[in-house]
Amino acid sequence: MILKLLRKLRAIFKPASVENGKPGLLDPVEILRVNSHDLLRLAEQIHAHAKTAPYPHVAERLRQIVLEKRESVKILREKLLSLKGELDYPRFNLKSGKNHWERISRDIEDQRVLESRLQEQASRLAEEAPEISDLLKRIMATETSHKEILMDLVMRADPQANQT
Repeated sequence: MILKLLRKLRAIFKPASVENGKPGLLDPVEILRVNSHDLLRLAEQIHAHAKTAPYPHVAERLRQIVLEKRESVKILREKLLSLKGELDYPRFNLKSGKNHWERISRDIEDQRVLESRLQEQASRLAEEAPEISDLLKRIMATETSHKEILMDLVMRADPQANQT
């Protein structure tokens, strides 16, 4: 499953052309669109998981992550609109699990993929689009803290629990 996702991501972000051994410029508008979509999807997924969290303090931490992700989406979409990009409001396929531990584990997987892609794109855009690269780096810093919170929550969760 992860390999399929990686292949899809590589196809999306494959350089359009190669000149003198250097990859062509990635489309900043498409990068903003895809990242805002993925951040929003992950925010909605975590929001759904907060609703079924076993303890109020866990639900609160998850809701805080959701608020921060939605703020990042807002920032990306504002930049997208300033570049004359179009917004889309897709339907999401949210991942779940049989218990809290499994749901948070899936959130961590998605979080890692997102964080890795943000890092790669920020590096690749550093020269051609430094403003967007800096924006992606700022969002990546927030995403790194989210991963750490999720890792803490999963370490405290019981993988054998039969919670719904």
